Amino acid sequence: MYLYFFFISFSLVGYGFLVGKLLNIKSSSIGIYGILGITFACSFSFLSSIFFSHGIFFNLFFWIVGLIFIFIFSKKVPDLKKEIIPFFIVFFILIIFITVGKNHDDFPYYHFPYTVFLTEFSHPIGFGQFNNGFRSPSSIFFLSSMFHLPVVGVYLFHISSALILGFSNLVLINFILNKKFFDESRYINFLSLISFVFINIFFYRLAEHGTDRSGMILTIICLILFIYLINCKQNYENLYLMKFLIIIICFVATIKPFYLINLPILFLFLFYQNTIDFFLKLFFSKTFFYCIILLIFTIFFTFINSGCLVYPATFLCFENFSWSLSNEEIDKVNIWFELWSKGGANPNYIVENRLDYIANFNWLANWLDIYFFNKVSDYLAGLFFLIFIIFLSFYKKEKNKLYDVRFISVYFFIFLLFCEWFLKHPSLRYGGYHLIALMVFIPLSIYLSKFKFIFKDFTNRAFLIITVTLLIFILRNGIRLNDEFMKYNYNPLINTNYKFIGGDKNFYLRYNNHFKKFETEYPWFNFLGKKIYITILNN
Repeated sequence: MYLYFFFISFSLVGYGFLVGKLLNIKSSSIGIYGILGITFACSFSFLSSIFFSHGIFFNLFFWIVGLIFIFIFSKKVPDLKKEIIPFFIVFFILIIFITVGKNHDDFPYYHFPYTVFLTEFSHPIGFGQFNNGFRSPSSIFFLSSMFHLPVVGVYLFHISSALILGFSNLVLINFILNKKFFDESRYINFLSLISFVFINIFFYRLAEHGTDRSGMILTIICLILFIYLINCKQNYENLYLMKFLIIIICFVATIKPFYLINLPILFLFLFYQNTIDFFLKLFFSKTFFYCIILLIFTIFFTFINSGCLVYPATFLCFENFSWSLSNEEIDKVNIWFELWSKGGANPNYIVENRLDYIANFNWLANWLDIYFFNKVSDYLAGLFFLIFIIFLSFYKKEKNKLYDVRFISVYFFIFLLFCEWFLKHPSLRYGGYHLIALMVFIPLSIYLSKFKFIFKDFTNRAFLIITVTLLIFILRNGIRLNDEFMKYNYNPLINTNYKFIGGDKNFYLRYNNHFKKFETEYPWFNFLGKKIYITILNN
């Protein structure tokens, strides 16, 4: 499993080189190429799933081709040798991250079965009839289906989050140690460092990632880049960064539909003299169409799963198709999501009058009692402790003149997103983590940049903080593995297959045996001339 993890990581870099060549994106960061490779692998998976199942040899061939691209393009990519050591360090540390005794709570519910289906069949119409989780497909499921490989079978389906985290860490490390950034906009170095610490300490458990946190991590990188681009001089290196930013903003929207709300920030480039020309040039460019393809795939699969262009936005749903969900059903889902986020429901109880509860601020008192003074307060305490440590690490009496930084527009945009989050779905996993953090990190990084530092002094302190952060990441995951072993009596290093530990054995077998063919067959949907049978669970 671990060898495949490195094999896939290298292959993604190769595909990143290919995307960079096709879209004319040049970078000295292997992390940027890795993330571009992930977007390509997702696009390929979207397209191929229409026609083929993602079998083991189909997938193996895909990853071998990616490895070949490394040898074809690596000599044409400048300054990558210095990235090799950080690459191996970061991905070696992530071995403990992908070693798990328990996955995300939604993994057996819809992440795993959706991914398994893609390895056995081409994608059907009406998939949303299975369960609510299938109605808004994530690009992470499509990417994960490409990890169905010889020997390991289905046991790599959980590594997508680790790949995104690994390459994101490499991007942030590159930003932290970037002398050009330090000379021009050192608040970017500080913001990248604080974000790196935050991501690796607060998001250290793979079982908590699901699809939400991968989107948050990439959004943080996008907002860092946005602040840099609106403050820097216009040059072709920054054009490459703008292309990368736009691609990632669009890719994040494929991970989870609610990240579509990030797209309007791109139009803020039109209000800055140093970005408007480059931004307008990208319209109808190859980068533009690459992004459109990513969004079209997401809309297409959401539509054939549920009858909605964006699920569960009722005004974008169509009831008149045979596989469509009714607007009444979609309204119930909207109410349920809001009810759950506002503390009106949990596994043990549900409030009686759901509509009255979520109306206005009727939910606030209960939310404060059961959610804020529990998860949010703990999160805020940890966040402010982190801020305190970072401040002490860089505090100096000597100060420079405070930088004149354009950040009000992006800060206002983040505040609007925060308001939407608080009013509609105030659960940290639905956007609260990164929005609250960035509202503090941005002014803090600008303030820290006024202290007098030479680049060597800054990098020495940054190296120490990065090292301590990675050690904490390893330690917390080591404690997690021990806790999982004690709780589940399951050692993933010895027992490499899933096993039944109690509960409904039929439920367990249904997922462990990959949608057994003998389940009840319901009328098939004709998809591109193929008969695809849809199995439906009892009740």
